[in-house]
Amino acid sequence: MTSSEIEKEKQLVISQIKKYAPPLGRFFDLNIKLKDFPSKLYDFEAGPEHIARQKVFKKIILKKIEKLFGDSSKKQLKINLAEKLVFNIADHHQVLNHPVLISSNFISGADKIFTQEKADATIVISSGDVPPNNYFGKNGFTFHDKRVPIFSNSEREYSSYYLPKRDFDFIAKLKTADRWKEFSKEEKDFLMSEFERIKNFDFSRCENYLDQITVIIKNTWPCLFEKKLRPNLFELIYITQEEVVTEALIEILKGDNIISRSLFDKQFRQNVLNNFRGIVVTWKENEEKGTHFFWRKYPGRPQSLRLYVEGEKLTPKDERFKELAVPLERAAIIDLLVKREIYPSLFLIFGVLNFYAGVKPLVGYGSVTYLDLMKKAWVKTLEVSDFKEEIKLINQVETDGLIAGLAVFFKRIDSKIKTLYAYDIFYEGGMSEEYIKTVLNMEFREFLDVVAIDMYDYYGPKYIQPAERLKLKANFDDLASAQFTWL
Repeated sequence: MTSSEIEKEKQLVISQIKKYAPPLGRFFDLNIKLKDFPSKLYDFEAGPEHIARQKVFKKIILKKIEKLFGDSSKKQLKINLAEKLVFNIADHHQVLNHPVLISSNFISGADKIFTQEKADATIVISSGDVPPNNYFGKNGFTFHDKRVPIFSNSEREYSSYYLPKRDFDFIAKLKTADRWKEFSKEEKDFLMSEFERIKNFDFSRCENYLDQITVIIKNTWPCLFEKKLRPNLFELIYITQEEVVTEALIEILKGDNIISRSLFDKQFRQNVLNNFRGIVVTWKENEEKGTHFFWRKYPGRPQSLRLYVEGEKLTPKDERFKELAVPLERAAIIDLLVKREIYPSLFLIFGVLNFYAGVKPLVGYGSVTYLDLMKKAWVKTLEVSDFKEEIKLINQVETDGLIAGLAVFFKRIDSKIKTLYAYDIFYEGGMSEEYIKTVLNMEFREFLDVVAIDMYDYYGPKYIQPAERLKLKANFDDLASAQFTWL
């Protein structure tokens, strides 16, 4: 395709995104440099009600960090939680890997990379129930266009939330699969050194796989940057949404509020089920998608069961486990949360964290849209309730803090632009100061333009009627090559 043909298709795509995904459309016209973008993310209002409700999350987060990194970790890691909380909620709880996810903390922390003194740590509230085999991490990580397995195929559908500690021996798994031969001597040396590095991390305080990932990310994040930039780089700490919201729910469900009513008030609950049905990440029972409120632990293996409301119980969809039905009673729910026999769905995670406590979410381009739909569904639900005063609070919550879904790390190989995965960058010794400063001086929308077609591939099937969908010839590589001519 010629450059003019690529540009024409890109503009058609952007036009449809603006039409069918209005919360996202404004970003294509955003004239702000990447280095200045965080000032927009952290400039928002939070009322006293939300600030008060956020106190429980601050306690939970600090307790978790001290558990994993020691009593002095708050000072050592520069953990200083702001009065009004804002967290990246777009990432998965797994080793650093995918280009559009590793860029999210670079974008949200763009103003903290070249500070005179080490800046405060960034806390990410990540998705901790993702299976090992997911779009952003196919059983492990990608290195030089080859998949490196951390998990075996038999583990691919497990829930990360229930995984025990593991050895992360991807070398053994490559050899078992007869794939070690796919790598050059230099690549093998690198992979062996990475495995040794992970083995030497201090996992002594870790209880499970989720804890190990928190430790791994903290220690590998600096390797995205060249060595001279690492000593002053802000810390990156991942804690899962499921852990944080589970702990919060144990307290929140003791009171009378929009969250407890969603579970224990029959009419309020039915309005919630009706108003949220079909929104991505909630539930669509006729297609067996999602779950009502919680996931239930699968007996004897690290997997989860979907639950649907039947009368006054949450009953497993799988007929074999009907006896594991959960009574919709306060004491029963709290008891199962404490025992980790159930954990909250994304409806409850976002409901508690963002719409009840008012924590501002930093999101990807998918969640920009579905969180906006969830906000509208909450308002609709509350309009016919005795919690109408909550409508104003929910409308104050900004849900369009876009940071994920944009790739920012590239390398030119011959005449083509290659998007770099985390371990590609580690292999190169980290991104150079020159590259990072160049990127930070680019406009935010320039990166958005590059992923326009990827966005369209996501939005098209969900929000655009088949007859109106564009048939495209251009792809991500075409847009990246056209944009990053300076590489």
